[in-house]
Amino acid sequence: MTTRRCGVFALIAVCALLLSTTGTAKAQIGVTRTQASWIGVGIAAIGAGIGICIYYAAHHAHTLIGCALSGPNGLELQSRGDPQTYALIGEVADIKPGDRVSVSGKKEKKKVDASRQFLVEKLNKDYGACTAHPAT
Repeated sequence: MTTRRCGVFALIAVCALLLSTTGTAKAQIGVTRTQASWIGVGIAAIGAGIGICIYYAAHHAHTLIGCALSGPNGLELQSRGDPQTYALIGEVADIKPGDRVSVSGKKEKKKVDASRQFLVEKLNKDYGACTAHPAT
C-alpha cells in the first residue's frame, strides 16, 4: 500500500469509530430511580458513620499515664500529659505508689472544693518505678 492509501484507510477507520460511538443526546430532568436510591444509601451511610463516631467519642474510656503517689486521701496519679494530679478510685489494688502506670477509666466531674478524681476501670500497663514529685 502506498502512503496515500494508508492515510485514506486510517481516515475511514476513525470516522467509522466515531460514528459508532456517538449516541443521541438525551435531556434529563431530575434524577432517575437508581440515582435516587443511591443518594438515599449515601445519606444513610453518612448518618450511620456520624452516629458511630459520636458513640465511640462519648463512651470511649480515657487513658491516663503518670506516676502513682501516696496522697493524703489515698492513691493519686500525677499525669504525664497535663500537670494535673488525680485521686484514683475504683480498681486500684494492683497500683503501687512510686510506679509509672497507664490506667483506663473515666474522669469524674470536679466537685467544689474537691480534688480531681479518676475512676480506674483497668490497669493497662505498669512501666516500673518513676521519679515523680507531688504537685504543689
